Amino acid sequence: MLILVGGLVIGVFFGSLLNESLPMHVPEATRSLFSALPVLGTLAFAGACWGYVLGRVTGSPYRKRMALAGGLCYGLAIILVALSLTFLEVQIVEKGLGPDIQVHNLYTLLFVPGTFIVAAAGSLGLGLANKKLNLAIRLAIFAGLASAASFLIINLTMDALGWRVGAPGAAERATMLTVTLVGCLGAALAGGAVTSLLLRKEYLPQPV
Repeated sequence: MLILVGGLVIGVFFGSLLNESLPMHVPEATRSLFSALPVLGTLAFAGACWGYVLGRVTGSPYRKRMALAGGLCYGLAIILVALSLTFLEVQIVEKGLGPDIQVHNLYTLLFVPGTFIVAAAGSLGLGLANKKLNLAIRLAIFAGLASAASFLIINLTMDALGWRVGAPGAAERATMLTVTLVGCLGAALAGGAVTSLLLRKEYLPQPV
């Protein structure tokens, strides 16, 4: 949880600093590209650390392969999902090309599947790094479901407690950012726990 979400927060922080430091005459596309570089770099590093640590605690003999898979799959999955969510939000909210959905419901419909994809991609990569397709599929399905369910539960709970995305005054107290951060922490915890459990069953002797 600390590795994955910590890497995301650090990457976004340095990406924002780099974006603000660029001259104003720099084109928006160029600014976005340069801002994404530290995000992608820290995500790749965090994913690699996550894969290696999971390899150690679960007894996998493929720790270096898991580090490589974690770095590639986690970083790329986050970037692709973020770009996809941004595109869909623009199409539905700003251009009005989709159905008329309230902001908090749209947030749930976009971010819960996005969480599933990121968790499933990362866990799938770790399974493939262990040269076991069946394990990779099980990791992707169960870790993805656990992460998505955790994000959904946290989102709905915070909504019921008054932290509704898109509600009046939500921008002033950074509701979307807060809900997303807490949801990501819960998703990383749940998905990491399921991934670790399945890997431990694969490699470590089980008590009788």
